[in-house]
Amino acid sequence: MAKIDATVAGETKYIAVWVVILSAVMEAVFLILGMWSYKVLLGNILGGASAVLNFLFMGITVQSAVMKDEKEASMAMKASQSMRSIMLLIVAVLGIVIPVFNAVAVIIPLFFPRIAIAFVPLRDRKKNIGEVKKDGE
Repeated sequence: MAKIDATVAGETKYIAVWVVILSAVMEAVFLILGMWSYKVLLGNILGGASAVLNFLFMGITVQSAVMKDEKEASMAMKASQSMRSIMLLIVAVLGIVIPVFNAVAVIIPLFFPRIAIAFVPLRDRKKNIGEVKKDGE
């Protein structure tokens, strides 16, 4: 297996930080609503870890697809998407079927990477503003 590219590792860390932050918010909401239990925590861990791993696997696939020709890259990305979708479906089913997990707490974190991705333009804009200030000093 090839070494994970620094960009893939950095973006995965970014997603992981957002998943932890949003997971803490979700735990607080369950606590405030009086619905918190250890099942919520376990479900949150399962869902959050699955979400971060799914993003990492996508990044690794993109990293390897860059080295292939267009047709092979397209096939690799489609196969990866299918496998990752199946993985997330299995996680969701396990979260629903196994009584040690709170099903809602398993499923909600699977959407946290999408929320984190929505904030990427703000992060990039902030970086660009910082670079402009350095150049304009």
